[in-house]
Amino acid sequence: MKPTSFDLQSVLRRCAFPVGSRILAGLAVGALGALVLVPVSEGAAANATAETAPGDGSSAAAAEELTPAAAALERMKTLEGSWEGTTGRGKPATLVVRVVAGGTAVMEEYSEGAGTMGMMTLYHLDGEDLMLTHYCISNNQPRMRADLAKSEDGALYFEFFDSTNLQDPMAGHMRRARIQIVDENTLSNAWTYRQGGEDVFTEAIEWQRAGVSR
Repeated sequence: MKPTSFDLQSVLRRCAFPVGSRILAGLAVGALGALVLVPVSEGAAANATAETAPGDGSSAAAAEELTPAAAALERMKTLEGSWEGTTGRGKPATLVVRVVAGGTAVMEEYSEGAGTMGMMTLYHLDGEDLMLTHYCISNNQPRMRADLAKSEDGALYFEFFDSTNLQDPMAGHMRRARIQIVDENTLSNAWTYRQGGEDVFTEAIEWQRAGVSR
C-alpha cells in the first residue's frame, strides 16, 4: 500500500484545535508511512516544556564557575579607577586602571607625573593562564605568567615567560611582579628588574585609591 499524499497544513486545520490553546502535537511516522497526530493536554505540554527547558540549577552554576585564572582576572577588574602612591625614590606616582576590550583585559597605566615617560601593563587570559604584558621604558615588552599555585596569601605572583624586542637576555628588563589587593581602597605591588643575568632592584609601592582618605 502506498502512503496517501496529503497537505499537512490542511490536516492541522481540520483538527480544529481551540484558538489560543497550547497543544503539543507529537508526530510519528508509522511503518506504512502514515502520519499520526497526538494531541496532548495543556498541562502535559507545560510539564514537557519545564522538563526540557534549561533551569537555574547545577548546570547553570557549572556554566558560571570560573577557572582560577579567570577568577584572578575578575579580581583585577575590581581595581578599576585611579590610584596614588610614592616610589622608593620619594617621587609621587599615579596608577590608572581600566577594564578594556569588552571586559577581556585590564589595562594599567603608570606615571610619575606630567612630563615623565609612563609605562603600561595589560592583564589578560591565555587559556588556563593569567598573563601580563608590560610595555617598559627599557623598550622591551616582557610577558609574565601568574603562578596561581603560589598565591596562598592572596597575592598574585607573575614570573617571566618571554619578551618581545629583547634581543639580548642580559639586557635590562622586568623579570617578575607581585600584586596584592589589600582591600577595596589599598593595593601594593612590587616589580623586579633584571640586568646582566641578576636582579638589580625591586620597586615596591603601596597604592591608595585616589580621593579616599586612609
